Amino acid sequence: MDDHSWMYRDSPQGLRRMNYCNGVQGFINFATSIPRNFTAGSIRCPCRKCQNKKYLHSDVVMMHLLYKGFMENYRCWYAHREVFVRNKRMRERVVRSTSSASNVHEATNDNTNTYKNMVIDAIRMNQGNVSQCPIVEEEPNADAARFFDLLKDSDEPLWDGYTNHNKLSVVAQVFTIKSDHGLSEAGYDKIIEWARSILPEGNRLKENFYVVKSMMKPLSLGY
Repeated sequence: MDDHSWMYRDSPQGLRRMNYCNGVQGFINFATSIPRNFTAGSIRCPCRKCQNKKYLHSDVVMMHLLYKGFMENYRCWYAHREVFVRNKRMRERVVRSTSSASNVHEATNDNTNTYKNMVIDAIRMNQGNVSQCPIVEEEPNADAARFFDLLKDSDEPLWDGYTNHNKLSVVAQVFTIKSDHGLSEAGYDKIIEWARSILPEGNRLKENFYVVKSMMKPLSLGY
């Protein structure tokens, strides 16, 4: 059985070191690599509050573990079928992802989401210290809630049934065009107004620069 001592190793001032953040990513990689762990597209959440009783999207499970920590006595991930894993290569891949910051983006499948990874990086960089990751007992504060929203946006399509872009990818790319070509805020709003008029009804493109700037603020991209 792998050494999961990182799950409960306390750190000063209510913070856990980056080893914990990498470990959480490794747990998510492991849990989502086993199809039988999924129920209606969600996995069990082993945080202190949910205690494997709730099925949640893997992004939400990650945020719960970062902000709440693991439930007690869960060093063996039995509810996520760890005891049944026999594939040595899979286990080595999971161990590498929990022990090295350079491997935190290693994918367990081919559906890598660049924009989701961008949000996860921003979570780790939150509070300006890449060597620490905040863990708190109470419900996430306003800043944490914005990260939840961004993770959701990185998975939500621009409109139902459309798979080429998600809400976050469109915003990030249009922001880049604005920056590269020196568009004014008014010019940006005109382009968005026109784009919304030709997109399908019910599209989720944000309506103006002010709303989008507030949405993107947690990523600190300097737009």
